[in-house]
Parts: sequence; structure tokens; C-alpha cells
Amino acid sequence: MDFYESVINDIKAMVINSIEKNGFPKIDVTNEFSDEKLFGDISCSVAFKIAKLAKKNPQQIAEIISKMEKPDYIEAIKAEGGFVNFYFDKNIFSKRVLDQAINKKPNPNKEGEKVIIEYPSVNPNKPWHLGHLRNALIGETISNVYDACGYLVERENYIDDMGLQIVETLWGYLNINNTPSKKYDHWLGELYVEVNKLLQEKKDEINKELSSLNVALEDKNSKESRLTRKISEKCVMAQYDTASAYKIFHDVLIWESDILKADIFDKAISLLEKSGVVRKEKEGKYADCIIIDFSKVENLPDSFKGLEEPVKVLVRSNATATYAAKDIAFHMWKFGLIPNPFRYSVFMEKQFNGKKLYTTSAKGENLDFGNVKKAINIIDFEQNYEQEIVKLAFKILGRDDIAKNLVHLGYNTVELEGGTFSGRKGTWIGYTADDLMNEAEKRAVELINGNSNIKIGEKALIAKAVALAAIKFEFLRVSPEKKIIFTWERALNFEGISGPYCQYMYARANKIVKNSGFELHEIKDIDKVSVTASEEFELIKKISKKGLIINKACYENRPNVITDYAGELAVMFSKFYENVPVIKAKSHEEAKNRTAIVYAFMSAIKDIFDILGIEALEKM
Repeated sequence: MDFYESVINDIKAMVINSIEKNGFPKIDVTNEFSDEKLFGDISCSVAFKIAKLAKKNPQQIAEIISKMEKPDYIEAIKAEGGFVNFYFDKNIFSKRVLDQAINKKPNPNKEGEKVIIEYPSVNPNKPWHLGHLRNALIGETISNVYDACGYLVERENYIDDMGLQIVETLWGYLNINNTPSKKYDHWLGELYVEVNKLLQEKKDEINKELSSLNVALEDKNSKESRLTRKISEKCVMAQYDTASAYKIFHDVLIWESDILKADIFDKAISLLEKSGVVRKEKEGKYADCIIIDFSKVENLPDSFKGLEEPVKVLVRSNATATYAAKDIAFHMWKFGLIPNPFRYSVFMEKQFNGKKLYTTSAKGENLDFGNVKKAINIIDFEQNYEQEIVKLAFKILGRDDIAKNLVHLGYNTVELEGGTFSGRKGTWIGYTADDLMNEAEKRAVELINGNSNIKIGEKALIAKAVALAAIKFEFLRVSPEKKIIFTWERALNFEGISGPYCQYMYARANKIVKNSGFELHEIKDIDKVSVTASEEFELIKKISKKGLIINKACYENRPNVITDYAGELAVMFSKFYENVPVIKAKSHEEAKNRTAIVYAFMSAIKDIFDILGIEALEKM
């Protein structure tokens, strides 16, 4: 636990104790604290709640509550305007924060709850477009957040190699072109677009062939099934070139075709049919279909009430499973309701970070994937209804605990100079994640070329790091449910809040530390901290909140909480840098203290960069 978190817990306990000691009514104080500088460093509004119950003046209540014993890092507790305000002892508080930031211990071995985070699950017949990239960046950042909070994180990529898009792509491979002319995922995606253009001209003729191919694909031993897997694997391998450029990795690939082979689906339907809510219809509109009958569900969620069709089809009359049915079965495996039927082999021996990537396969070994307590799915907001169906399935089984721990982190669209993107229409062409990175690197090189302090050999590497920071920060700074309109002016702005701006502040700080004359071991051993400037203390307080911010991002599943904090931290350091002399401080001790503050800033924002997957540049 960070020092600031322990401070908040201490102050809450002090307030609760004072309320009880003075015989006031017991109330929930959880949301009664603020550090937005109403009066003190932390303000408590609980007196207003108690005053309503006791029919007294809030200021009188606050004066009574404020009479409590204070720890050494609190200088004063005052009743002001009905608030109970806590003022830190600047020097003691600052020393504790700097000690923790500078002398931080390495993360212990993770022994926390296991969580699966699934992303970006792009069909294996196209490159990542900007919507897929948003999915992947959210997934990777949330994975890093959970990892930082002590969870055992399983990063999972679901590969749907059985849908209509794959059948159409296979048809194009067999009938139009089977010779790649560029990066495999781009080539395959353009082939898929070409197929859909032909479908407009020869719909009936091609659809007959597609129907025949689809039947062949359902046979796990057919040559069409084997060829599709081969094509899909090449596409996924090309997609991981993109993933590597964005520093995104996974632990395991789960293929839909392997789910089919493992008979997970049949086991899931069998479990659901025992509830009496899921059944096979014998007559009427849904004859021979297996459905969920919403009218039979106890405590049916409001989102399923008043629908024109009070049923959900899980298996069609031709015995093919719907998307929802497959997803339900898959999640039963995730949560351990169905024993792990898969074998695993190595798909990639080494990802960008040196880690292996495993895949479900026909042959291989038994490994401990799945069987988690919590699962987070990064899926666009349009899939909300389908995700709610999966939760409903667990409620039907009497597993509300699982439904509660299945999180759909939905996200909105991305626009860049050409509107939204469609795989079928090919509007993604020219707007892929690869295209975005190439353009970002070109623009970053142009910006950095003017800096004569950077050696020519270093400029390309720095430009690559700046480009990545620009894209990641711009994608993540917007809360997931909001639309992104990507602009280069904002993404590569070194003066406004952006990824490159935060990197620039780190580089500035690094230069100060290097020029200070102090070695790290010297600033680690500060006996006493003396804070004289307001910019010093405001920066220290912002540094102290790092752990609280990471926990908040985890609890809320919000990557933008991390980027907001990074931006605020960088701005706060800029104010400190501009107004507080470090190297030219009045005394040796003052210079040493301030160098320690700079180093603590570097330590805090470096941890944030690690979560965002952004490189901390020593010079720019």
C-alpha cells in the first residue's frame, strides 16, 4: 500500500472513531472525503450529513469531530465552514512520499486473483484497422493495470476462424487469388473486399458455393478446414507484427475451430437445458431451435423485458450454433464450469518482450489456462446485448457470482480524416494500425530533426518512441464509451497534454538529475526534507497519489484515468521546473531536496509509462 493510501485510511478511521466517541449517529463516510483543496489538504464533509440528522449547525458538529489526536504527518485539523479539514505537515509528509518513491521495492510475486482479459479478437482475414487498435490498446493497458494491482493476468486473443467472413475469404483464396503480394493480413483483407464486390454482381451463384464451403468447414477433418487454419494462422502471425510495433502481447490464442472440436458447445447446452429455461422447441416459429425463454427466467433483468421476441435462439433449426451460444460455452470454459479440454502448443517462440505465445491446437500439452474468478472482454459497445445474454446464461445456472465478475468493457468508434471503418466495404484501406504508425513516425522524425542535441543515429529510435507515445496517449485519453476523433495536432503536441509532452517532461527531469551533481545513493539518504515553495509541495502531493490512481483505474476499468494522471503529473512538474530553481538553489541541502523531488517525479511517471506501454526517453 502506498503511503498516501495509508494516510486516507488513517484519516477515515480517525473520523469514524471521533463520530462514535461523541455519540453521533453512525453513517457511511466512504464518499465524504476530498483532496480538491476546499480548505485543507484533505477535507471531510461528514458534518453536513450528521447535522441534518441531529438538526444542528454543521460548523458546530465539525468543531466537535475535529477534536481528535493527530499523527505526526498532520500539522492541524480545523473545522472550517462545516468541513473538517486536515492540513499536512509539509516536511514530514514530503519525506515519507520521497522515501517511498525513491526507494521503492520491486513488485512481489503475484499471488492475487486470476483474471482473463480478452482483446482484440480480430477476425483472421484482415489487418487491424483503427477500431481494432483502440480495442487492443485498451486491453493491453487494462492488463497492465491489473498486473500492477497484483492480479494474475491471462491475456487472451480469441480467433474466430469459423464465421461467414472466413468462408468468403476462403472462397476468394480458392477462386480469385492465392499469391500474397504484400503483408499477408493486408493482402488477405483486400481479397475479402474483392469477394464482397463480386457478391454484389453474382450473389446467387457465389452464395451456393459459399454454402457448400461452410458445410465443409464444419467438418474438422476436411481439407477446407485444414486450409482455412493455415491461411488464418498466417494472417494472425502478420497481425502480431502490428501488435509488436505497438508493444502488445498475449499469453494464449483460443481458436473457435478448436472450441468446436472440443465439444464445449454441447456440454454448455446440456448444462443450460437442465435449468428448464433453455429448451428445444417442437413447433411454431422456432421449431427445432434451442432457445432461452425469457418468460421462464426468475428476476429477469430489465434489459430483456418488453422485447418483441421474448426468446433468444441459441441453436438454429439446422443445428448450427449462434454467436451467443458459442460465447456462452466459451465463457463456461473461462470460469471453469467446463473442464479444460484443450491442448496447447507454441504459436510464437518469442514476442517483442521475449515471452512465448501459446495456441490451442490438435496436438500439444495440457497447460493451466482458463478457470478464472474474473473475466474482462474488450468488445465494442454495439455488442452489449450479446454480452448481457452471456451474463443471463450464468444467472439461469444460478451463478450470479460469475455474472457479476464478467465485465464487458465496451468502446466507441474511431475517426481519422475519413470516418468510420468497415471490413466488408474496405473503407479501412489506408487507415490501418500499420498506416497510422508509419505516418506517426514520419511526422515525429520531422519534429525531432530540428533538435541538434540528438545524434543522427538516435533520432530514428527516439522518433519511433515518440510516435508510439503520441498514438497510445491519444487513443487512451478518451474514456472508452466516447468516440475518438484522432488529430495529429493534438497527438504530437509538445506543449499541450500528450504522450510526447509527458516524455519531454521526463527528459527534462533526467537532464536536471544528471546536471545536479548528486548521485542516486545521496538523494536516497535524505534525513530531513524542507519544503519552501508551493510548487514543490503540490508536485509531491501529486506524486503521492500514484498508487491510488492505479487502483482507481483498476476498479473502474478506465485507462483514461491513467492518462489523466500522467498529464496532470507532467503539468505539475512543468510548473515546478519553471518556478523552483534546483541546480541553482540557495543551499546544498535545498538543491539536494529538490533533486530528490525531481527523481521522485521520474520514478512515478516511469511507472505510469510502463502501464501505458510508453518509453521513458532520457533526452528529446
